[in-house]
Amino acid sequence: MNIQDDHAGASPSILPPDDLGGKEVRWPTVLAVISMVYAGLAFIANACGAASPFFAPYALRLSGLDMGDFAMPGWLVWVTVGSGIIGLIMAIVLFSGGIALLRRRRNALGILKAWVAVTIVLTILGVGIGFVAIEPNVQLQLEIQDATIKMVKERGGKAGDIPVQTADEMRSQSRYMLAIFGLLPMVYPVIVGFLITSRGRMSDAEAWME
Repeated sequence: MNIQDDHAGASPSILPPDDLGGKEVRWPTVLAVISMVYAGLAFIANACGAASPFFAPYALRLSGLDMGDFAMPGWLVWVTVGSGIIGLIMAIVLFSGGIALLRRRRNALGILKAWVAVTIVLTILGVGIGFVAIEPNVQLQLEIQDATIKMVKERGGKAGDIPVQTADEMRSQSRYMLAIFGLLPMVYPVIVGFLITSRGRMSDAEAWME
């Protein structure tokens, strides 16, 4: 039996045909794996974020805090849920782009470019909404603070041991944290955008399969 007969009797592979030139280029595999891991973490984070307005009150009651009739504004609840759902969709898009990149599909860079552009826009919008939502969040923090002091007193503890912040201090801290951490979600998209728009990598992608 010759070598050709051996190949003829072998089962067909489900993997794309070998491309020795493509195998020498490692960046698609590295970027694909990192993107897929990032997408998985983003999916979990956004799922928790979308569910938080519904589970947070239950968690507070479970911890013993009596929030009375306090409730977050309806618009903020649905903005939180909506942003979480959009984040889930974007995580799926990124994961899909990672799979396409791993398999050396030519449309991989198009998917990732779309993800980069939309994610950057959504991040900027999120920061803007975050500043608008500072006041409702401050009111929530004040309610939690008051409920904590009340619970400690009822249980015979020393309420004076609890660190207390004023509304102004909470607002200032919220602005500071939002300014620092609000734009962090842009870091990875910017890195990906920079990597996939270089001439060398775009040239590599032209040799990939459709």
